[in-house]
This record gives sequence, C-alpha cells and structure tokens, in this order.
Amino acid sequence: MIRDMFTPLTRDQRQDEAIKKWIESGGKGTIVAATAFGKTRTAIKVIQKLRVKYPNMSVLVVVPTDLLKKQWNTELLNWNLDYKTDVRVMMGASKKQLECDLLIIDEAHRINSECISSIFENTKFKLILGLTATFERLDGRHEILAKYAPVCDTITLHDALLNGWISKYKDYVVLLDVADIDIYKGYNKEFIKHFEYFQFNWPLVMSMIGKSGFINRAKYRDEICKDPSKSKEVFKEITYHATAFMRALQNRKKFVFNHPEKIRVAEEIIAARPNSKIITFSANVSMAESFKEGYVYTGKNGKKKNRATLEEFATWPSGCLHTCKLAEEGLNLPDLSVGIMLGVNSSKTKQIQTLGRVVRLNKDKTAEFFTIVINNTVETEWMNNSRSDNNFEVIDEANLMKVLKGQPYETYKKNIQKFVYRF
Repeated sequence: MIRDMFTPLTRDQRQDEAIKKWIESGGKGTIVAATAFGKTRTAIKVIQKLRVKYPNMSVLVVVPTDLLKKQWNTELLNWNLDYKTDVRVMMGASKKQLECDLLIIDEAHRINSECISSIFENTKFKLILGLTATFERLDGRHEILAKYAPVCDTITLHDALLNGWISKYKDYVVLLDVADIDIYKGYNKEFIKHFEYFQFNWPLVMSMIGKSGFINRAKYRDEICKDPSKSKEVFKEITYHATAFMRALQNRKKFVFNHPEKIRVAEEIIAARPNSKIITFSANVSMAESFKEGYVYTGKNGKKKNRATLEEFATWPSGCLHTCKLAEEGLNLPDLSVGIMLGVNSSKTKQIQTLGRVVRLNKDKTAEFFTIVINNTVETEWMNNSRSDNNFEVIDEANLMKVLKGQPYETYKKNIQKFVYRF
C-alpha cells in the first residue's frame, strides 16, 4: 500500500518506517535524519524490538562527546534498557578491542575520521545502526561508513518541516560589505600567485606542507626540473611558494573568521531579540570570547565548568550561549530560537547541524538563523557550497535591520553564485 504523500505522519510512524528499512537492509545500515526527528528514540525502539527475541543481546553505543554519552545513559535508564548496554565516547572506544551484538553509532559521520575509524577493525559486531543528520563529508571519507553501514533511509529537514516535527524557521544569509576589503584583496592576490605556481592543484599544494612535505617537494622538483645544476634552486623555489601559499591561506581565513564587523552585527541581532534564547557559532574560541555578554561554551573550558554552564543557561528564559565547535552536535535546548553563524565553511554537515540547534519543536516559535558572511571574499563560495537547498534568503545589512524591526525587506536573488569570489 502506497502512503498518501500529502498526509502528515507522526514521528512514531515515520520512525517505524525507518526501522523497517533498516531491518530490510539486513540490520546493517545508517538512518540519515534531520535534527529533532528522534534518532535516539528510533535507536531505543530498535533495541526494544530486538530484546523481545534476544533478551541477552549486548549493545554498544558510541558517541562523539561526553554530553551525548550522558544523554544516552539517561535515555537508556528511562526505558530500562541499560542492561548489557554500554555507552562510550568514540575516541576512547576506537583504541579498545570490543565486542557486541548491536553496534549503534550516533553522529555517525564523525566515525570516519582517521583517528576514530579504527573502531571498525577493533570492534566485533553482528548488527550495526548508524545515526546522523548528514552522511557525506567534504573529505570523501564517508565511504568508510558506507562500507559497513550504507544509507538505508533518509528523512530531510524539509520532511520534518512538512510533517510538523520541527518549528517553522527563517534562514538568512547576511552579506556584509566591509571598509577594509582591500586588505583581503592583498591576501587573495598573494594566494592566487602561489596557487598558480602549483597549477591550482589543491591536493598537490597541500602535499608540499606537513609531515611528508619535504619528500613531496623533492618529488615535485624532480618532475619539473630536468637540469641537475638547477635542482637546489628549484627546490628552494617550491618551498618558497608552498610556504607563502599557506601563509596567504591562513591570512584570508583570519580575515573572514575574525572580522570585528561580524561581532558588531551579531550584537545588533542579539540586542534586537532581548527575550530570546540565542546561540552563536564562531570559527574559533577567541571569537566566541569576544562578545560582551553571555555564556561561553567551548572546548577550552573543562567538562565540569561546561556542564555547569549548560545547566545554568537552560534555566534562563533568555540569554546567549557563545560556542565554537562543541555545541554543533547533540545540544538539546528546545527553547533556543535564534542562531547566529559567524564562521561558515564549505561543510553541509556544519550548516545542517547548527541550524538543527534552533529548529527543535517548542510551542509556537518561529526560529531564526542568521549566517554572517563577508561579501566579495571566498566566504561567499564556502556559503554556497554548504547549502543543500534553497530554503534561505540573502540580505544585506540594511535589510537585516528591517528584518530585526519586523519591517518589509528586500532580498537578493536566490542564486548566490552572483556573489561568489573565485579563489
């Protein structure tokens, strides 16, 4: 029987569909589902279902953070499923020889990293369930997870919105024109000059730096230099261009990630939403600490302090939580209604995960998400690459002020490619 696509489903019904598809995959698959779909609840149902037939079935749950470990242990206790169920943080689990009947990987896209993917070699399992909002990775390493737990079902953010599982939201890209753009242009000119030396070949230039940099520079010298008398000179030239390229690359990043205009505009947004629960996402700790008011929640602080910060922030009816990478995944505060992104990159994972922090269903809220981008820089290209749909509006600062005042405003055309600044 074909389900009527126009009839809204309850989350329970759609979770049951996802479980059915996972079973049909032989119990070895990944469910890709938008934030607030209930991925943890879906996994709980899987454990319940299997334990009916196999009461002594062992379960290992691996998660990326201590925060998620705590949340999982609480859920398992609430459902009386803590028996023979072990929850571990990925980094520690990857170094152990473990065994289980069912391996559950929460935020499964994280398992593909070089230092964690050894879990697949070190852990013996019969069934595997991956849970994530985003399967693909920029580095292509999602193929590791696909080998063990390919995608068996996908529930998009659009599906969640149509079925009323998340709050309505407005997603704005705010393009800032800054007075010191000529500084960036200088960095960019240097970047292009040195990139051109390597024929704009990104893997090639990146291989010139780091642990194997000396060996790779020597190999490249041998490829382009056929005159032994010039070998030493060419090697120095390659080293110069590789080093200058990395310096220009870092200077560009610092310019867009740490620009003080981003803080100024973010504080304008915060001031215009005094009764809201707000979260900001910076590219680095120093940027997160630049705000005048609010709580700071980053990896720089210890676990005890971060736990106290979240517990206190959760009790406040309004206020700001300034974060770096730590809160992009797993943070569950349904009363968050405003998100501000100050450090965008090309990752679709980051864009979807951060938006997910503010769209969790809560009363009749309409969430707002503002991504602040320095115009006429590479950041506009990163923004374009990070978007998997067109459910956003591009505005300038003047129209942002109108949005904040609840006034009619104008947007750029949907095609943000118009603003892409190549290289």
